Amino acid sequence: MNYSLILRIAWRQILSRSNSGFVRTVSLLSIAGIAIGVAALLILHSFMDGFSGTIMEHLAAIQPPLEVRVPGGYPVEKADLLFVENLADSLDEISGVSAVLEKTVVAAGNSGDVAGVRIRGVDWDVEPHLISSDRLDGMNSTGRGAVLGHTLATRLGVSAGDSIRFASTDVTEFSSMGRLLVDTIIPVEVSAVINYGIDEYNSSIILTDLTTASLLFREDITATSLSVGIVSGSDPLHTAEKVSNILRASYINDDCNYMVCDAFISRHKNLFAALGLEKTGMSIVLALISVVALLNLLSALNMIALEHRRDTGVLRAIGASPGAVLSTGLMQGGIIGLAGALTGSLFAVMTILIINNVFPIRLEGSVYWIDVLPGEIQPVLILCIGGATVFACLFASLIPAVYALSVSPSEAVRYE
Repeated sequence: MNYSLILRIAWRQILSRSNSGFVRTVSLLSIAGIAIGVAALLILHSFMDGFSGTIMEHLAAIQPPLEVRVPGGYPVEKADLLFVENLADSLDEISGVSAVLEKTVVAAGNSGDVAGVRIRGVDWDVEPHLISSDRLDGMNSTGRGAVLGHTLATRLGVSAGDSIRFASTDVTEFSSMGRLLVDTIIPVEVSAVINYGIDEYNSSIILTDLTTASLLFREDITATSLSVGIVSGSDPLHTAEKVSNILRASYINDDCNYMVCDAFISRHKNLFAALGLEKTGMSIVLALISVVALLNLLSALNMIALEHRRDTGVLRAIGASPGAVLSTGLMQGGIIGLAGALTGSLFAVMTILIINNVFPIRLEGSVYWIDVLPGEIQPVLILCIGGATVFACLFASLIPAVYALSVSPSEAVRYE
């Protein structure tokens, strides 16, 4: 079978100039419809995946991927800390363990405003190496030092080198006159002001050292939770489940107190589930564009088959096989589908690049967590959507191709 000849025939029939170019116009409209459907799906997935991926990346850059805690908000004892450290040494997926002291405090700065914040006391020698970002590298907060998000620093009117004051809600009481008395107020120097990447953390999280955080507790507490890092390439959800099972079995054997291990990303599973449901719904709606384009393609190929029925009859009369006629119809669907998929993919990639670099989509950080909606170009997704589109076009072209094959050569040229 001469595929070069079949390609030339298919191309000639698609770009036919007969009937004032009506068939050619319909063919071009079919390509445009397919391109719009492909571009819409690619742009949707690009920005939805970029949105969820950026949030996940920022979350992973703020805290270690796993956390071991005692249910009910109880503190972690020193013996349990040693047990988890020994457990981490025996598992290849875990890169390290660090104690954390975390609690809600009231912070005041130079602006006269006060803010309820979450203070997180960490070991600066270990904690920065457990997260997937270098955002905290080089911030060895010695003594009473604190690292703030830029939103909170603006609210309190402080910058690096200034002093802020912490007051724990556990050490407050009311006097007989109804005045609030605070037993412990701790001044802390601001070591750095950084951008955590998520507005919620920029406005409510303060990192400090373990010694400073321990002063805000009434009792001597080893840790409120344990940060656990994992090696690159490990699945945090699977590793968290594995560690939890070991801790549960160890508790049954009375080797440690009851503890559980959670993946930090699982705290926001409802958010990602909602984003996934939204993306699915929007994909179904936008896929209808491709369905309409396929119906338009079916009409175009039917018109091509009717318009060139005489040509098909002549080809069959001079010896063209049924397979050649069928291949010509499929080739026409493949050409239109491939042209539409390539055009739509190119348009989608150019749109994403222009939006990312020239006209970024601004978001309200307090609502969406991030300030800019990023687009993520995914070559695998482009190939999958483009390949599925071409396959659908080939499938749609079967009906006109079978119709052209069903007309006998004598009937096709009878009145010509």
